[in-house]
Amino acid sequence: MHNLGVIKFDPGLRRIYAACYSGAISVIHQDDPSRYRKIEDFKVQHAVHTLAVDVETHRVYTPEQEEDGKPVARMIVYDAVSNP
Repeated sequence: MHNLGVIKFDPGLRRIYAACYSGAISVIHQDDPSRYRKIEDFKVQHAVHTLAVDVETHRVYTPEQEEDGKPVARMIVYDAVSNP
């Protein structure tokens, strides 16, 4: 698994994940080395600003520090959709 960061790349699915502090993870697909297309902005809790990608399972991990404005401390795991 890669280290936590704001932007991570999954080479197996050729996807870039970008954690947005406003409450979304942007998912971008690499069609080829010079072409990219946005798949979606996946809604998550506000203040999610780091993520990690397991390149073997393609799961995305994000630590949450608040839920609906209340403090929490937990790791959320998302499974990637294989056919965008």
